[in-house]
Amino acid sequence: MKKIISIMLCIMLSVSMMTACGSKESDNDKKDVGSETKQDVFTYDLKGVTVAMNENMEPLVKKLGDADNYFESDSCAFQGKDKVYTYGSVKITTYPKDNKDYVYTIELLDDTVSTPEGISIGSDKKAVEEKYGDASDSTETSYIYKKGDSQLSFIFDGDNVSSIVYNAITE
Repeated sequence: MKKIISIMLCIMLSVSMMTACGSKESDNDKKDVGSETKQDVFTYDLKGVTVAMNENMEPLVKKLGDADNYFESDSCAFQGKDKVYTYGSVKITTYPKDNKDYVYTIELLDDTVSTPEGISIGSDKKAVEEKYGDASDSTETSYIYKKGDSQLSFIFDGDNVSSIVYNAITE
């Protein structure tokens, strides 16, 4: 079941990245994402460093130090390379814009890490509801919370959290 949920999450992330390949953005549709300042978005504290969605990754890497694992590949959704930094049980994916890399996703990989509100993989639905309230979007197997140009997704296996992913909204 966990493999199925992992595959579903990968598909959801792929689809969200592919939507950027679809249509040309007009000047009226542009949002100020990928800026140097933090907006009212979801953040995650990693090694004492606050990481915000759509934040420039370069100063974060300087503060966080070398990643335990690093990977990059050509981006389908953006011009340039997508980069993946893994720090312990946290994976950060970036997107390129204007010759800089910005935080696109933060994925919590296991139950050794939790959201700032104390939710980790294995937490139950009721705990998520108590900490975050009603989801912006929900299904039987997922709750999605939106804040500014970001969202926080919880995927459930039964009544327990099996995946936690923060996403930047880039369009």
